[in-house]
Formats: sequence, C-alpha cells, structure tokens
Amino acid sequence: MLARSVNVVLVSWDISDMHVSAFLDAVRKANPSAGSVVYGRGVNAEDAVTWMKAGVIDVILDPEGAARVKEAIGRAFAHSASLSAEKSAAGASKVYDSPFIYRSRAIEDLMVRVRKVAPVKATVLLTGESGTGKDLLSRQIHALSGRSGPYLALNCAAIPETLLENELFGHERGAFTGAERMAEGRFEAARGGTLLLDEIGEIPPGTQVKLLRALEEEQVTRLGGTKPVPTDVRLIAATNSDLAARVRNGSFRKDLFYRLKVVELYIPPLRARKQDIPLLAVSFVRDAAERHGLPVPTVDPEVLSILSGYSWPGNVRQLRNLMESLVIMSGTTISPDDIPDEISGSSAKGSEVLKIELPRSLDEIEEMVIERTLALAGGNRTRAAEMLGIGRRTLQRKLGGD
Repeated sequence: MLARSVNVVLVSWDISDMHVSAFLDAVRKANPSAGSVVYGRGVNAEDAVTWMKAGVIDVILDPEGAARVKEAIGRAFAHSASLSAEKSAAGASKVYDSPFIYRSRAIEDLMVRVRKVAPVKATVLLTGESGTGKDLLSRQIHALSGRSGPYLALNCAAIPETLLENELFGHERGAFTGAERMAEGRFEAARGGTLLLDEIGEIPPGTQVKLLRALEEEQVTRLGGTKPVPTDVRLIAATNSDLAARVRNGSFRKDLFYRLKVVELYIPPLRARKQDIPLLAVSFVRDAAERHGLPVPTVDPEVLSILSGYSWPGNVRQLRNLMESLVIMSGTTISPDDIPDEISGSSAKGSEVLKIELPRSLDEIEEMVIERTLALAGGNRTRAAEMLGIGRRTLQRKLGGD
C-alpha cells in the first residue's frame, strides 16, 4: 500500500500489535495527500489529539455507526483531493499543517472555504463571537496563501483614535511634534504579506474613508506626506460585532463594508461544535504543561463530559484559560472536583435527552429533533441552527421557508 498513491486510509485501533502512530507516520511519508481515519471503541481523547495533530481527519469512537463512517470517509476524500490540488498548484512547496484540532462538520466546512480563498488576494471578513479563534484562522489563511511577506495584526479597538491613522498609514518626518524620522505604517510594513485588522467595527468614520481609499487604490499616503506609496498587502478584517447593523445605524460606511466582505468566513461558537471540546481540552492541557514546564496530568473522562455540557460564553479562549488553570492547580489527574462550580453546576443546563420510539422515518426523526431544539433555543432560529450545526437558511428550508 505504501508504494501506491491512495486517497483514504482506514485504520483500526483494535488490531493487536498495531502501533497506530508509527503506521500513520509511515502513511504520511509515503502518501502525504492521503486522508486517514482511525476507528475503535477504546480510543481515548489523548490518543485522538495526538493523531489529529499528526493530520488524521477523524477519529470514530462508534465504528458501527454507518452514517458516521460514511461522513468521515467523504471528508477524508475531500481533504485528499484538496491537498492534491494544492500540491499541483504549488509544485514542490510544503503543504501547511493546520493548527486547528476539530472533528465537527461545521469547522470542516469552514476549512474547505479557507483552502479555497487562501491562495487569492481577495479581502476576507472574519465574523463570529469573541474568543472563537479569528486570529488563529487569519494566520491559517496567511500560511496557506503562499505570500512571502510577514503576517501582521492590529487591534483597532486598542489604538486611540488619534494614533490609529499613524499605525495604519505611517508618517513623514516632521508630520507632528516628535516625528523626528519617517515611519512606515502597517500597510507598508506588511508588504508581500497579510495584515489583520481586528475589531474593524471600531474604526472611526474619518479613518474608514482613508481605509477604503487604501484598499481601492492599493496605495497609502503617510501623515504629513503628499506622495502616495504603493502597497502589496492581503487584508483580513475581523469583528465580533454586527457590521450590517452598524451600517444601518450609520456608524460604519456601507461602501467599506462591502469592500471588506468580498469573502465572509463565519466561525461558529464552541457551543455549536461540542464534539470538538474533548479534543481541544486535552490539547490545551498538553500545551499548558509544556509551556509551564509541568508534567502532563491525566484528564478524567467525566471532566470531558462536564466540559462538553457547558455553553462556553467565552468560547475557545475561555476553555483554553480554564485548562491552563487546571494544569497549574491540579495534581497528576484533573478530576471533576477540580472543575469550577459555575461550569460543573451548569453543564447539564441547555441540554436535553430526546427519546425516540422506533421504527420512525428519518424525516420524522429530523422533524422531532428540530422541534425540540427550537424549544430548547427559546424559538430563536439562529441559536437553534448553531446548536444543530447547520446554517440558518438550511433550518429555514427544513421548516418550510416560513
């Protein structure tokens, strides 16, 4: 098999005398574009994280679930085809390893869109709640872009209004008191690379005009200068606010909004992709232990169950900070008693068990699940769609388009 080109490799964890990690490493070296899927009932979260960091597409804990296996194989084929296309387009260049650890369909769909938009210079607007990983996704886009310049990021909300234009466009010598030498702004400093403007909705109206001109003309004029300077930068804007609402109330320019929104990538909140939580939690434990020079504690399976039941208003950032705290404060094992009461006490809230008497048609089961999820979401269709892991339009269609 290693001498042939293959698209998908299914690996059973249950085979005796089978060293899965070594086998996967051999597959990756012989067939770097192959999509690997590991299955087995005894797989633990630690092993799953190790394999997924090594490039495994999915880890199936219930191999008897035909639909789950079929979905995983489909994702593996899509991943293989995507990598093959990237290698053909980039020649012998290295295929970038994703820093994302996930097994949810929502993030897989997102990554498919990322791989499509990364190689082109189109402006990207990243949306989603605070803490979902917009900076990480922006870095991923840059890494996949093939651009040789630097990746720079600027939080627009953290810069005073009087200094923001200077940060973006730079200044000439003598432009203001204390400007003893010329200084480049971020647009120039990121030449040949990528510039992330985080919290883009916080840019004041006057600066919005100049930002739009810089994007349209691909040149900037430094403060105190008269000569435009050409730029070559791929812009990514990010926000956790509703820019469309800001356009409606007049605080954000409509023309700039549409200029930024050439491609919009929405990062779903952590509560909408609960299957990612155990993998992320274990990964954060390992990262924190390594960063602080501490032994890696064992994570009790009940802890992962508690974490998966929590709503995570602070999203991935909140989960990462919690796991870092647990690594520091816990002993050799992170147990349920180590979990803060506000998390362990509310993990059962916002969830519900649905019992279905069989036989039932798939359409009937889907209708029951949607109806119960809508009730759980208080009738909020956007929230229900997030909980179901589908788009709001898809939910609208399933409800009859009303």
